[in-house]
Amino acid sequence: MKTEPLNVAGVAGPIVVTTKEFFGHPAVTVGGVPAPRTGKRFALPMVDGGVVQATLRSTIADPYPTLEIDGVKHRTGPAMPIFLRILVLLPILLFTVGGILGAMVGVLGVWANLAVAHTRMTTAVKALAMVGVGIGIVIVWLVIAVALNAAFG
Repeated sequence: MKTEPLNVAGVAGPIVVTTKEFFGHPAVTVGGVPAPRTGKRFALPMVDGGVVQATLRSTIADPYPTLEIDGVKHRTGPAMPIFLRILVLLPILLFTVGGILGAMVGVLGVWANLAVAHTRMTTAVKALAMVGVGIGIVIVWLVIAVALNAAFG
């Protein structure tokens, strides 16, 4: 997912952050040119010909990372509402009633909700999709639990 161009004073062009949905390192471009990366830091070219170091920070339940340049934090997208952050992580609660099987299915639910969070749907549609994922994983967990109980019970 690519962020909208971010203009920061002194940087030699608009900054765009491209993130992968789940795995892999994000990429940062300035004016369409990839910024060199060292760990979590990126060297962004400045208008005066110099370079400024930027750090990309992200949290698990937020699809848009924050870019920190010279101690100033710049959001690369809108903040995700708190109730959506809760909905993203809610499926993991299956471990409380489902043991290791519930935890494994719950992790899949969190993974699916993160995919929903990375889409460009409206907040209401994302919330409905995440609730649907939650209901779906409970059904999947019940089907697997019943099948295992019938097979080994």
